[in-house]
Amino acid sequence: MGNLMRFAPALLLLVAGCEFLVDGKGDPSAVKPAATAAPPPAAAKKAKKRDPLDVAIEAAESYSYNPIGKRDPFRSFLNFESSSGQGEGTLPTQKYEIDQYQLAGLIWGVDRPRALVEDPDKKGHVLEIGTYIGKNWGKVTQITSGEVIVTEEYQTLDGELVVNNISLTLPVGDNADLVQ
Repeated sequence: MGNLMRFAPALLLLVAGCEFLVDGKGDPSAVKPAATAAPPPAAAKKAKKRDPLDVAIEAAESYSYNPIGKRDPFRSFLNFESSSGQGEGTLPTQKYEIDQYQLAGLIWGVDRPRALVEDPDKKGHVLEIGTYIGKNWGKVTQITSGEVIVTEEYQTLDGELVVNNISLTLPVGDNADLVQ
Protein backbone atom coordinates (compact mmCIF):
# COMPACT_ATOMS: atom_id res chain seq x y z
CA MET A 1 0.00 0.00 0.00
CA GLY A 2 2.89 2.36 0.84
CA ASN A 3 4.45 1.95 -2.62
CA LEU A 4 1.11 2.64 -4.27
CA MET A 5 0.74 5.90 -2.32
CA ARG A 6 4.25 6.90 -3.33
CA PHE A 7 3.44 6.51 -7.02
CA ALA A 8 -0.14 7.87 -6.84
CA PRO A 9 0.70 11.42 -8.08
CA ALA A 10 2.63 10.08 -11.04
CA LEU A 11 -0.14 7.62 -11.82
CA LEU A 12 -2.75 10.40 -11.72
CA LEU A 13 -0.71 12.52 -14.11
CA LEU A 14 -0.36 9.56 -16.48
CA VAL A 15 -4.10 8.83 -16.43
CA ALA A 16 -5.03 12.49 -16.79
CA GLY A 17 -2.66 12.90 -19.71
CA CYS A 18 -4.04 9.94 -21.65
CA GLU A 19 -7.47 10.29 -23.16
CA PHE A 20 -9.16 7.22 -24.47
CA LEU A 21 -12.34 6.82 -26.42
CA VAL A 22 -14.56 3.86 -25.97
CA ASP A 23 -16.75 2.90 -28.90
CA GLY A 24 -20.44 3.47 -28.48
CA LYS A 25 -21.12 -0.12 -27.29
CA GLY A 26 -19.02 0.25 -24.14
CA ASP A 27 -16.72 -2.66 -25.05
CA PRO A 28 -13.49 -2.16 -22.98
CA SER A 29 -11.49 -4.15 -25.57
CA ALA A 30 -12.28 -1.51 -28.18
CA VAL A 31 -10.30 1.22 -26.46
CA LYS A 32 -8.56 3.56 -28.91
CA PRO A 33 -6.37 6.58 -28.16
CA ALA A 34 -8.07 9.90 -28.79
CA ALA A 35 -7.17 11.74 -31.93
CA THR A 36 -5.21 14.90 -31.28
CA ALA A 37 -6.64 18.11 -32.71
CA ALA A 38 -4.87 19.62 -35.66
CA PRO A 39 -2.96 22.77 -34.78
CA PRO A 40 -4.75 25.96 -35.85
CA PRO A 41 -3.47 27.66 -38.95
CA ALA A 42 -0.89 30.42 -38.50
CA ALA A 43 -3.35 33.15 -39.54
CA ALA A 44 -5.82 32.11 -36.84
CA LYS A 45 -3.01 32.13 -34.26
CA LYS A 46 -2.05 35.70 -35.16
CA ALA A 47 -5.68 36.82 -34.94
CA LYS A 48 -5.96 35.46 -31.40
CA LYS A 49 -2.74 37.07 -30.15
CA ARG A 50 -3.02 40.82 -30.54
CA ASP A 51 -0.34 43.34 -29.86
CA PRO A 52 -0.98 45.08 -26.49
CA LEU A 53 -0.31 48.44 -28.15
CA ASP A 54 -3.12 47.81 -30.65
CA VAL A 55 -5.46 46.92 -27.80
CA ALA A 56 -4.54 50.13 -25.93
CA ILE A 57 -5.02 52.28 -29.04
CA GLU A 58 -8.39 50.69 -29.69
CA ALA A 59 -9.48 51.36 -26.10
CA ALA A 60 -8.33 54.99 -26.30
CA GLU A 61 -10.22 55.54 -29.54
CA SER A 62 -13.43 54.21 -28.06
CA TYR A 63 -13.17 56.31 -24.81
CA SER A 64 -15.34 59.38 -24.49
CA TYR A 65 -15.10 61.87 -21.59
CA ASN A 66 -18.34 62.66 -19.80
CA PRO A 67 -18.06 65.76 -17.58
CA ILE A 68 -21.47 65.30 -15.90
CA GLY A 69 -21.05 65.15 -12.14
CA LYS A 70 -17.33 66.02 -12.21
CA ARG A 71 -15.76 69.30 -11.13
CA ASP A 72 -14.01 71.49 -13.66
CA PRO A 73 -10.28 70.61 -13.43
CA PHE A 74 -9.28 74.09 -14.58
CA ARG A 75 -11.17 75.90 -11.83
CA SER A 76 -9.49 76.62 -8.49
CA PHE A 77 -10.84 74.71 -5.51
CA LEU A 78 -11.09 78.05 -3.66
CA ASN A 79 -13.62 79.38 -6.16
CA PHE A 80 -17.05 78.43 -4.98
CA GLU A 81 -20.39 80.08 -4.47
CA SER A 82 -20.60 81.15 -0.85
CA SER A 83 -23.73 80.54 1.17
CA SER A 84 -24.20 84.30 1.54
CA GLY A 85 -24.54 84.69 -2.24
CA GLN A 86 -21.63 87.11 -2.46
CA GLY A 87 -20.34 85.51 -5.61
CA GLU A 88 -17.38 83.49 -6.68
CA GLY A 89 -14.06 83.36 -4.89
CA THR A 90 -15.18 84.23 -1.38
CA LEU A 91 -14.66 82.21 1.77
CA PRO A 92 -16.90 82.15 4.85
CA THR A 93 -14.36 84.43 6.59
CA GLN A 94 -14.83 87.05 3.87
CA LYS A 95 -18.49 87.71 4.59
CA TYR A 96 -17.88 90.75 6.83
CA GLU A 97 -15.36 93.58 7.19
CA ILE A 98 -12.32 92.74 9.35
CA ASP A 99 -13.33 95.09 12.18
CA GLN A 100 -16.63 93.20 12.57
CA TYR A 101 -14.79 90.02 13.62
CA GLN A 102 -13.89 89.62 17.29
CA LEU A 103 -10.80 87.68 18.34
CA ALA A 104 -11.92 84.97 20.78
CA GLY A 105 -8.85 82.79 21.29
CA LEU A 106 -5.23 82.15 20.32
CA ILE A 107 -2.93 79.15 20.09
CA TRP A 108 0.66 80.28 19.63
CA GLY A 109 4.14 78.93 20.32
CA VAL A 110 3.51 75.89 18.10
CA ASP A 111 4.52 75.08 14.53
CA ARG A 112 1.15 76.19 13.15
CA PRO A 113 -0.34 78.94 15.33
CA ARG A 114 -4.11 79.41 15.10
CA ALA A 115 -6.65 81.99 16.13
CA LEU A 116 -10.39 81.77 16.71
CA VAL A 117 -12.51 84.69 15.56
CA GLU A 118 -16.23 85.20 15.96
CA ASP A 119 -18.34 86.91 13.30
CA PRO A 120 -21.38 89.13 14.04
CA ASP A 121 -23.64 86.04 13.73
CA LYS A 122 -21.67 84.50 16.67
CA LYS A 123 -20.22 81.83 14.40
CA GLY A 124 -16.59 80.86 15.06
CA HIS A 125 -13.87 80.59 12.42
CA VAL A 126 -10.35 79.21 12.82
CA LEU A 127 -7.60 81.29 11.23
CA GLU A 128 -4.08 80.21 10.32
CA ILE A 129 -1.29 82.15 8.71
CA GLY A 130 -2.32 82.66 5.08
CA THR A 131 -6.09 82.55 5.71
CA TYR A 132 -8.11 85.24 3.92
CA ILE A 133 -10.44 87.34 6.07
CA GLY A 134 -12.55 90.42 5.35
CA LYS A 135 -14.16 91.74 2.21
CA ASN A 136 -10.93 93.32 0.94
CA TRP A 137 -8.97 90.03 0.75
CA GLY A 138 -7.03 90.63 3.95
CA LYS A 139 -4.53 87.87 4.69
CA VAL A 140 -3.43 86.66 8.13
CA THR A 141 0.32 87.27 8.21
CA GLN A 142 1.18 86.89 11.90
CA ILE A 143 -0.29 85.29 15.03
CA THR A 144 1.32 86.26 18.34
CA SER A 145 0.43 85.78 22.00
CA GLY A 146 -1.93 88.75 22.05
CA GLU A 147 -2.94 89.63 18.51
CA VAL A 148 -3.51 88.58 14.93
CA ILE A 149 -2.05 90.77 12.18
CA VAL A 150 -4.08 90.90 8.95
CA THR A 151 -2.51 92.53 5.90
CA GLU A 152 -4.58 94.13 3.15
CA GLU A 153 -2.94 95.22 -0.08
CA TYR A 154 -4.51 97.46 -2.67
CA GLN A 155 -3.46 99.83 -5.46
CA THR A 156 -4.26 103.52 -5.58
CA LEU A 157 -5.42 105.24 -8.75
CA ASP A 158 -1.79 106.22 -9.35
CA GLY A 159 -0.82 102.54 -9.41
CA GLU A 160 0.97 102.73 -6.05
CA LEU A 161 0.77 99.62 -3.87
CA VAL A 162 -0.55 100.35 -0.38
CA VAL A 163 -0.12 97.81 2.42
CA ASN A 164 -2.47 98.17 5.39
CA ASN A 165 -1.79 96.10 8.55
CA ILE A 166 -4.82 95.56 10.79
CA SER A 167 -4.47 94.18 14.29
CA LEU A 168 -7.13 92.01 15.94
CA THR A 169 -6.56 91.85 19.70
CA LEU A 170 -8.13 89.85 22.48
CA PRO A 171 -10.80 91.77 24.39
CA VAL A 172 -9.67 93.10 27.77
CA GLY A 173 -11.96 93.54 30.77
CA ASP A 174 -14.74 91.66 32.50
CA ASN A 175 -15.75 89.72 29.36
CA ALA A 176 -12.23 88.53 28.59
CA ASP A 177 -11.73 84.79 28.99
CA LEU A 178 -7.99 84.39 29.35
CA VAL A 179 -6.56 80.98 30.05
CA GLN A 180 -3.03 81.07 31.39
